[in-house]
Amino acid sequence: MYIRAMNCFPLLLLLFVSFVSGKEGIKVKAVYDYDNMRFLEYKTTNVLECNITELPSGSGPSSEYIWTWLKDDKVMDYGENSHYASNDNKLIIQKTNEDDIRQYSCLLSKKSTPKSYVARADIKTLGIPTAKILSQGTFIEGQKITLECVVTGNPTPTVEWRFGNSTFTSSTGRITLSDSKNVQNAILQIDEAQMLDRGEYLCSAHNIATSHLNATRVAVTFVRVKDKLAALWPFIGICAEVVVLCAIIFIYERKRNKAELEESDTDQSPEQKNTPDHGKESVRQRK
Repeated sequence: MYIRAMNCFPLLLLLFVSFVSGKEGIKVKAVYDYDNMRFLEYKTTNVLECNITELPSGSGPSSEYIWTWLKDDKVMDYGENSHYASNDNKLIIQKTNEDDIRQYSCLLSKKSTPKSYVARADIKTLGIPTAKILSQGTFIEGQKITLECVVTGNPTPTVEWRFGNSTFTSSTGRITLSDSKNVQNAILQIDEAQMLDRGEYLCSAHNIATSHLNATRVAVTFVRVKDKLAALWPFIGICAEVVVLCAIIFIYERKRNKAELEESDTDQSPEQKNTPDHGKESVRQRK
């Protein structure tokens, strides 16, 4: 009877119900981070919890009651492929992702009548933002610098950029901020990069979760700016090395050839040369 009556109310009303007492006067309340809300961290294990806050005398010990968990008003499935687990008054969410940012409800019932709920509490969950900067890291002077801050979070976070002592929330001068995937100011562009643009850039993601937890999520990247002639100097250096090497080889070969010619001249002795006198001596010997 009770659960049918609750389903008649709009879902919006259920989001703000902190605790409900049944016909027996039993009250349950969920553990919140702030104002009926729980903030969940992505890619980690999060735990939702409900507790009995009031158990009238004569209603029996708390061990006589069981808990049932709902996700968007549907009884949850704990199959083999599910990353959900129930531990009585606790719901364990492993490797939390975007689809887990929903409304959850814990329902209390007697073991003797498990389908007759005597109390209920609703939990609205929000996703704590994450931030990551996509950048090629090194840029050539005169080219355009493009940085993208990829964020997750529910509700969608707002992005703020910082460089040195400057904070950018809108386009100004050479800096242009644009949206990406429904995230405002997610892309930062700098026209005609200069050497003074070299340094650390930070993007921070904010939503209601970070506001109440006082835990801003920040991503950092270091941008390097190279001289536009930087690629020319190595080429010139290589060409110079080739010229010097060719000159050394040319000088060496020239000296080696000259030395060989001098050696060939000294190897031929005067006795081995054909002279007119040498011919006359040969004729006298024949006589």
